[in-house]
Amino acid sequence: MWVRCLGFALLVWIPGMLHAQQPCSAPKLNTGYFLPFLQSYPHQTSINYACDNKLKPVGEGWWATSTCQNGKWIHEPQCIDENSCLPLNIPNAENPKSLKDEVLKLPIKCNAGYISINNVTEIECMDGTWSEAPVCKKSITACSEPPSYPNAVINNHKYKEVFAENSNVRYQCKDGYATEDRTTMKSITCKNGEWTEGPKCKLSPSTPSPSGSEDEGTTPSFTTSKDED
Repeated sequence: MWVRCLGFALLVWIPGMLHAQQPCSAPKLNTGYFLPFLQSYPHQTSINYACDNKLKPVGEGWWATSTCQNGKWIHEPQCIDENSCLPLNIPNAENPKSLKDEVLKLPIKCNAGYISINNVTEIECMDGTWSEAPVCKKSITACSEPPSYPNAVINNHKYKEVFAENSNVRYQCKDGYATEDRTTMKSITCKNGEWTEGPKCKLSPSTPSPSGSEDEGTTPSFTTSKDED
């Protein structure tokens, strides 16, 4: 009997251990200092840190905050030269994933379907501050998210709000349904801000309706497969 109870206890204890939030070790910050200083920090503990002379944190201001999230610091405490520029975060643009200290000028490209309305295509780091950044807005020739059609789902694009002109999106009818030309797929194209006509998936004559109704529809979702622009 005690063996059975022990087995039950292990079943309860082991999943709890697997899902326990992990603590963080003290961050390595050789060119700065942080408080409070501990050897280990529980999950969701925050620390404030500052940097040595002529350095600054990777964040706004002369001090920054980092939080322990399941064994990792978000963001990782880091000090950079006071004349270096902080990482970029330009909405609707292709921001570089990392910056090198010697980088002074960077070309900036708006995402597909967006244009720079202030005609800025390059930014420059001057005394630790970036010059004016591009303002990327949706192009008038781009399309919003493709429309939903009953009994069909998009199968070649992950979800996004804006599609560049000439983008193609392919719909596939759900099992047992076909388009007006008796195929199971149909593509639409973004043309001058509008999508071309989409599919009309109807119950195939050779397949009985699962509910006895030909007009029953479903709201299409979006897969996470690679884009095919």
